[in-house]
Amino acid sequence: MRVCEEGTGVARMDSNGTETVGETLQQQFGHWYTFLVEDLSDKRAAHLPFLHSPLWPLSVLSLYFLLVFYWIPNYMRDRKPYDLRKLLLAYNVFQVVVCYFLIRQLVRHGWTFRYLYTCELADYSNSKNAIGFLHAAYLNYCVKTAELVETVLFALRKKRSQISFLHVYHHVFTYLLAWIFAKYVGGSMLTYTIIVNSLVHMCMYSYYLLAVIPSYVPFSLGRLKRYITALQIIQLVSILVNILFAMRSSCAIPRTHILLYAPYMVVLISMFINFYLKTYSGITSALNVCYTGGGLQKKVK
Repeated sequence: MRVCEEGTGVARMDSNGTETVGETLQQQFGHWYTFLVEDLSDKRAAHLPFLHSPLWPLSVLSLYFLLVFYWIPNYMRDRKPYDLRKLLLAYNVFQVVVCYFLIRQLVRHGWTFRYLYTCELADYSNSKNAIGFLHAAYLNYCVKTAELVETVLFALRKKRSQISFLHVYHHVFTYLLAWIFAKYVGGSMLTYTIIVNSLVHMCMYSYYLLAVIPSYVPFSLGRLKRYITALQIIQLVSILVNILFAMRSSCAIPRTHILLYAPYMVVLISMFINFYLKTYSGITSALNVCYTGGGLQKKVK
């Protein structure tokens, strides 16, 4: 009888011990979640939609991958590509206009070219200009969310060659970094990225807009492709220079964002340069091939 009681007592101790460890782990997770998601965040951004929880960007990206790589390809398998010309026109016009407003928002609240190289820290006050920078960071996040629609349109038009690794990598990581920037930073010299990216996107989406209606364009658009790609590379290199200036020991820009941003930018630059060389260099022209993102393919005459 005594043995049974001892055995029961041990079982109860194990049960209590397990519950204690479980509760401790849960509390630790709760503390870390609160610290990372709430304590470190910009409190001024707490009221802005879709910024509070990391579950939002994770859910959006999960839906993105399911749509682009599973649901839409299965749905379109035995269907003809959709003609989305009017939707593409509207989308490209939207991108040009919203990029203009992003630039205007930052410039009217004090942005100047010195943000490329001087150590301008984020202003977390509630001053008019500081809030203006925060709203620009949030608008940039909304734009990067809308840019994910671009891949969905490619899938609906069965443009599989355009859904390259470069394209997906660029859009996914840009979206995540925009969410992090809006939630935690909301300003500083790193807003240079928003300015230069918006300028390049105004050119790029203007080109895409004309490409939808080539019959109304009095000149050939073919030659512009390489210049658009070259402009993107110059943009990325200048952003990397901006990051390097921010990495100076005398500059107190948050290191966490830089450590996430710098490697992504290095990889992206290498991928764009690789794409440019494979697509526009004399080697591919001589071989009569083109680069589609999925590899080299023979050009169709």
